[in-house]
This record gives sequence, structure tokens and C-alpha cells, in this order.
Amino acid sequence: FERRGVVKRLLKLSLIACCVALTGCTSINFGVDGLITAPKLTQEQSEIHQALVSAVGGNINLKYPKDGDNRSAYVIKNIDNEPGNEALVFYEYTGAEKKEGLKVNVLDKNDDDKWYSVKEFAGIGSEVSRVIISDMGNNSQTDIVIGYANPTGDEKSLEVYSYSNGEIKTIGKANYSLLESYDINNDGIDELLVISKNKNKLNKKKSFSYIASLLEVQDNELIKTSSIEMLNNVASYVNVVKGKIGDTTPAFFIDELNNENELQTEILYLKDDTLRTPDKCVELLPVCTRITGYYSQDFDGDGAVEIPSVKTMIGYENAIEEEKLYLTEWYAFEDENQYSKKYSGYYSISDGFVMTFPARWDGQVTVKTDLQSQETVFYKYNGDINGKMTELMRIAVASDDDKSSYLYNGYKIISTNGRIDYLVKLSNDKEEPLIPTIDEVENSFFVVG
Repeated sequence: FERRGVVKRLLKLSLIACCVALTGCTSINFGVDGLITAPKLTQEQSEIHQALVSAVGGNINLKYPKDGDNRSAYVIKNIDNEPGNEALVFYEYTGAEKKEGLKVNVLDKNDDDKWYSVKEFAGIGSEVSRVIISDMGNNSQTDIVIGYANPTGDEKSLEVYSYSNGEIKTIGKANYSLLESYDINNDGIDELLVISKNKNKLNKKKSFSYIASLLEVQDNELIKTSSIEMLNNVASYVNVVKGKIGDTTPAFFIDELNNENELQTEILYLKDDTLRTPDKCVELLPVCTRITGYYSQDFDGDGAVEIPSVKTMIGYENAIEEEKLYLTEWYAFEDENQYSKKYSGYYSISDGFVMTFPARWDGQVTVKTDLQSQETVFYKYNGDINGKMTELMRIAVASDDDKSSYLYNGYKIISTNGRIDYLVKLSNDKEEPLIPTIDEVENSFFVVG
């Protein structure tokens, strides 16, 4: 089963198909970055693009936001709270018409339901980092947040805009290393979380420490409502997840790379209109300081974010670092003063799944990769990872086109993600109590990432 080769071929074919589909759009210059991320234009995007070309000419290079939910160069949203959507398009000029800098164009529809360019304005960076469209104020106004990046800048910049009657107004701006939006105080509107360098304070490594701030729009101004100092051993911020502490308290779960090149997690929530971190977060911090790649996430979909902690899988204690596999324990906060271990199991970062272990597997089961099929195999551990062990089950990952050969050989589909299927094959040994039932596997298996 050449599963990895199949997946790679699928990705390659998808990329080629994407490039071929775009060759008819001769007015667009996507560049290498665009070819990787640009989907085939929808009918609406094509109409928007033609209206843009009519207004600014054809020598443009579309710019794609790097992060967040809005990854298209065409962000189509209702940004003025009037009936119908508007469009934001990001680009730069090329060729003889080249004008310096990133441009943003607002397009709307006229009375004949045709797109036209309303306004072009200059961004404050050379790349679009992310785009957030949200109601952040108490005046029923939709706010536009655009994060910008520059290749030489050590921090990104954001501007918040409002759009009304054909005019773009800048509400406020800020620098940031991390940007996210969330209704963290349950008032029905989003706040911005901005983590930026505290330039008045250096940490022990003589580099900048960081401060987290909540920003709101009040009376058409961007206002800082609360701030808190972050841990002083942070080198960079790599991931943020929005979720809950317990059942009701909204919080940001922030994965950071510390000065030792390890991941750690800080939690921020709001209490008495003040940003706070749970007292128990300090206690959990050394437990969940871990190697890179293991990010916090709500992989079981219950609203509470799980924070990973990793330790060497049994049998790999003496293995070299490159060959080690890890047991992942996932912790969750029940409230701001209490956390507990929620799951323990194997997390395959490369294949994008978590298999949590039944309680009877604790200290009894280990994992190996079948080098020929690249399947994940679960064994009853006998004291020697390289010796003969009893196989309990194996998990395979296959493209939708190739699943039939697995099904023919006794595998069962336990989950699907797009055109990728996850399949399991259980051992036929009826006497081994560690072998799970298919129901146990389905209830313990989660697709992540």
C-alpha cells in the first residue's frame, strides 16, 4: 500500500489542476505564492475581477492573506450593514503601471447589480497577514481589521476601518505579534486580542518581553480596555485557539515558543473587565512544556481546549531522539482554579489524528510505524520494542480513490476528512483483552488539524 505516495500524487495533481484552471485568467499574475493558494475563481470572483481590471488595469498581482479565516484575495462580506455584500481585493501593481505598495480596493454593486470599484486605498505593509470582518463596537457598525506585514519588520501592523457611503475611514492602528478576535466578555460583540512587544521592558535574554491587550471600538475610536504582561521567556507566538474554560468562560489559549525552543501555553480570560491568567496555569506550565508541533486544540469538539503534554512512549526510552515516538496527555481546565488530565494516547502529527487509549491500555500498549505500509500499529508491549509483540490494531490513511483495496483486506473506515479516509484493522485474536472493539476505536479516534 503506497499510501504516502498516493497522497503526495493527489496533492501534486490538485496543484496542477489549480494552475491549469487559472491559465484562462490572463489579467491576473498570481506569482508562486498565488499558484499554491489560489483556487479556481468563482463566477462572482470573476465578475469582481473584471470590474477591478476595468478600474485599475490588468497589470496586478493578487495578494493573499496568510492567516485566519479569510485567505482569499477576494473577501466578499457585508461591510456597510446595507443589503448585499461588498468586496475587498488585495493586490499590487506590476509592469509599466507599477505603483509602490500594497493596495486595497473596495467594490460594490450598482443599481443594475453590476460590480464596480468604489475606492482604492493604500495598505501599510507589503503583505496581507490576515483579515477580520466583525462588529467590534456598540454602534451596529461592521469593522474591517486588516493585518499587514513587511519582510524587514519584526512586528506586524493592523488598521481598523469602517466603510460607509463609499468612504473608508481609519478608526485606529496598532502593532502586533499576535492578533485574534473573540467575544471574550459575552456581550455579543467581538474584542481584539493584540500581543505586542513591551518596548519599555527587556527580559533576561535582553530581548523584548510582551504585553497582551484587549481592543474595542468605542465611538469610532480603537480603545485599549485591559492589558496584562505575558511570560518573560517567550521568543515568539505560534498558535492561538479560542475556546472555553469549563463550560462557560471564554478564553484564549496561546501556544508560545520559549527561549529554549520549547512550546508552552498561556491562557487569557476576562474577569471583572480585566485580562487574567488562571492561577493554576502556572502550575500546569512545566507539565505541558513540550517539544514543538504539539499545539493546543479542541480536538473532541466539546468547546473546552485541550493542552498537550508529551512523554516518551514505553519502549523508546533508549531510542535516539529522531526515532522516538511520544505518548500525549491532554489537559483541560474545568474552571479557572482546576484542571485535570482528560485523555492519554497517541497523536500522529503527520497523519492528523489522535487515538486516545482506553484505561486498560495504560502502561501496556506501545506504537510503531510499519515502515513498508507506513501504517500506525498498536502493540501489547512485552519489554522489548524490537522484539516480537502482539499486534492489537493498525490505522491506515488512504485517498478516497484507494480505500477499496483496504476494505477488501479487512479494514473499516472510522473517519473521513475531505478525500482522505482513516481506516482501522483489528487483530483477530479473540483471547487478547487489550484488543479494542470497533466501537471503542470509533469513540477514541479524532481527526485533528
